[in-house]
Amino acid sequence: MKKEFSVFKKLEKSGVARVMEQAAEFGFEYDDPQWPNLGQGSAEAGALKGAPARVSTISMNDKQHGYAPIAGLQKLRENVASAYNNIFRSAKKSGYTYRNVSVAGGGRTVISRVVASMRDIKIGYFVPDYSAYEEILNCFKNVEAVPIFLDPKDKFRCDLKKLKQTIKQENIKALLLSNPSNPTGNVLKDDNLKELVEMAKKEKFYLIIDEFYFNFIYNDKFKLVSSSEFIEDVENDPIIIISGLSKAWRYSGWRVCWALGPKEVMESVTAVGSFLDGGANNPLQRAAIKLVNEKNILEESRIIQKVFRQKRDYMIRRLELMNIMISSKPEGAFYIWVNLENLPTEVNSGLKFFERMLKEKVVVVPGKFFDLDPHKSRKKKNFEKYVRFSYGPKIEILKRGLDRIENVLNKCK
Repeated sequence: MKKEFSVFKKLEKSGVARVMEQAAEFGFEYDDPQWPNLGQGSAEAGALKGAPARVSTISMNDKQHGYAPIAGLQKLRENVASAYNNIFRSAKKSGYTYRNVSVAGGGRTVISRVVASMRDIKIGYFVPDYSAYEEILNCFKNVEAVPIFLDPKDKFRCDLKKLKQTIKQENIKALLLSNPSNPTGNVLKDDNLKELVEMAKKEKFYLIIDEFYFNFIYNDKFKLVSSSEFIEDVENDPIIIISGLSKAWRYSGWRVCWALGPKEVMESVTAVGSFLDGGANNPLQRAAIKLVNEKNILEESRIIQKVFRQKRDYMIRRLELMNIMISSKPEGAFYIWVNLENLPTEVNSGLKFFERMLKEKVVVVPGKFFDLDPHKSRKKKNFEKYVRFSYGPKIEILKRGLDRIENVLNKCK
């Protein structure tokens, strides 16, 4: 179509999606064991010893062939509310009910519902952070996206004092972030997370906190991290939590996720869903009901932390031996954020490293895709020397991919 007749904007896919498309041009296919996908944003989905049994079949009846309610099945919403109350809020007077939950078909859909339901405001976001935030914040013109740059000297950790200053100076009315962080693996927890929740209340801005990795925490002791622990009044504290089956339960392909927040806000979020996406998958919501409970979450989380801590430590050892600089030892999620500037010239940028590794059938994600710039207004580009590695795959896949990377680097010396 001739340009002058086109009525459509030219939009880019999210960074990770573009990476996978380029990998496909080299022959990549999901689940191909010959392609170590060290860029994947999902956890290994198979059985883990000691974890709850995986769902292998889904029963169907006539009721499941119809639409589910836009807000999600009430029983699933009840289970979500109950799980947060039991795990994080047992000592609180205020508790969630199903009316505090809005279910949607995937995390990006949930976040889109939330952003679309806002008034014309400024919304802050961190740089770096999850690549899909960029296009979400670009598409919805009711929000003006304001970058908040995390300092490499602070190992990309959030400085709460600086954040408070920025919130005030820029008149930010909402803040979107991932915690644990994608791509750095940093975690706001305990007193720091409590301070952030208190800051949102005092400074009167909404905290939209993506907690998909809330149980991928690598402390010495077993721990789960959620801002819900520090919310006093679920109806009035300005906190919206985003989570779902994708990461914490390792069912990424189900696309069953939710927002959790004040009832009045969830009504608006669900109203957006009535025309934006139409609601989540009915059969998989019904199957998810038995997965979302305190017992299942705790059992799954204990095994996840054991298995993924081992994979994290293995990948860190291998990367350090290759002279790849790790920005900070990840405390959560399943990513390692690295700087390549010490490597030989032919592989010392994220893009060059990515393209070279595709020839070895290894996928990584260049760091530039986490340099979020929704309005495409910055000339200076960040993270050209960075790459995100994932230790989401099985350990044998990690070994295969890291062996190939090591072979390439040895040839470059």
